Amino acid sequence: MSTAPTVMKREFTMFSALSVAFAFVSPIVAVYSVLGVGLATSGPAFIWGGLILYAGQFIVVLTLGMLASKWADSGGIYQWSRRLLGHRYGWFASWTYIWTLLITLPAVAYAGAVLIPPIFDMPSAGPEIVTWFAVGMLVFSTLVNLAGRVFIKILMVTVIVAEAVGSIGVAVWLLFFQRHQGLEYLSPESLGDYRGAFFAAPLVMAIAFSSYFAIGFESASSIAEEVKRPKKAVPKAMVVSFFAIMGIVLLSTLAFTLAVPNDAFLQDPDNAADPAVAIIAATFPEPVFRGILALFVIAFAASLMTIQITVSRIIWATARNGELPFARFLTKLSGETGLPRRAVLIAAVIAALLFIPFQSEGIQMALISFSSVGFFLSFLFPVLGLAVARIRGRWSDDPSLFLGRAGKTVSLLALVWLVFQIVNVAWPRESGAGWASDWSTVIGVAAVGVLGVIVERWVHRKRLHAATTGSTIVVFERDESEDDAEDDAERPGARARASSAAARG
Repeated sequence: MSTAPTVMKREFTMFSALSVAFAFVSPIVAVYSVLGVGLATSGPAFIWGGLILYAGQFIVVLTLGMLASKWADSGGIYQWSRRLLGHRYGWFASWTYIWTLLITLPAVAYAGAVLIPPIFDMPSAGPEIVTWFAVGMLVFSTLVNLAGRVFIKILMVTVIVAEAVGSIGVAVWLLFFQRHQGLEYLSPESLGDYRGAFFAAPLVMAIAFSSYFAIGFESASSIAEEVKRPKKAVPKAMVVSFFAIMGIVLLSTLAFTLAVPNDAFLQDPDNAADPAVAIIAATFPEPVFRGILALFVIAFAASLMTIQITVSRIIWATARNGELPFARFLTKLSGETGLPRRAVLIAAVIAALLFIPFQSEGIQMALISFSSVGFFLSFLFPVLGLAVARIRGRWSDDPSLFLGRAGKTVSLLALVWLVFQIVNVAWPRESGAGWASDWSTVIGVAAVGVLGVIVERWVHRKRLHAATTGSTIVVFERDESEDDAEDDAERPGARARASSAAARG
């Protein structure tokens, strides 16, 4: 690769970055995706697991915010890991995050598509029809991402309105007019006595199953090169979106839990599978019920779009350094403002192919579990890299960075939390569906890891071949002098320097 790639224009503001992070896993998506399994495994006290999760994830948000305040590159997790411990380490961080996002795409699309048939009074819609609805949502997401940032901004405003009505509005109505339980219903005592394995305890399982509540904030860093003054804007966007999602998710979880009429309600298999929808259906007139579902679908579509934004940027950023197959093809930007449209299309094609497993029952929860542990593994790469860099003396806690000198303590706590949560989410709990289902998360992680080793060895051999033949592989480094510029003038450009594959390997 002999030509330096171009750069994307800075057309996003801090509000845009915040909106992307907020929509990535919106409160509607988070609550709808895991409320049923949470109530089934931990009962009404499921909300306490969410509180503990948010406490742990807040430490992670602060740590990643610190890294974002130092390096404002597209594909944040990959870039931070690469800069901390080198290209090979960064490559595996990128690989893990890419596949986590690619698997999350069909999981979110399918979960949103399940809501479409009731809107149009199609009670007999089977998995095949729902799958086609999900593919349609993916096509819509792809078209918006290909159209440009203006359309992305418009949809971001739409999803915020949808959240305000569909999430906050419904939650407030349920709390004031449809509350069937008192606060004692949420008592931790409802978890009951438990003397079995630690990771099978109801509260620990509640922490694991609520994992989907607190991911997605890092997506603001994936568009850092498109954001004005990113070293200040991106960390703020991550923190603000985290607290916004936390507040609305906890409010919604509280509202739906207290709106459960009685214990028999959750013993009905249909209600237990989708308690949020069942409560809404029992509470509101049918036209209002359908309107609320439509708002839910909008939230899922926006989440799908922002996940696709994130994965396309990290694919593009990794290919920009010649570290993916077909890197020359993936690196090319198009349009006047520079959009990674080829990366967007590749992500869409792979996600569409991943819809094939949806013909099997029970795959939805397996994909959510895999994507959850994938996110925590992705977070672990830069946090662990930061700890190692400190030990090697390659990192100093600059007071000018986000967190300042408190970063050392916070990042060590984040490391401990992530290790615990990875084990917790991946733990093979008995589900009654057989060993393959119980171990599906571990099997999925192992499969992605083995495939990653194979592909990385091929990429590494390519670097070595470049070194022995005297050729070079372009390693792109941006001109960071404008990241903290006070004005919003267009960037003068970027520079790329070539380095030896062997030296970078």
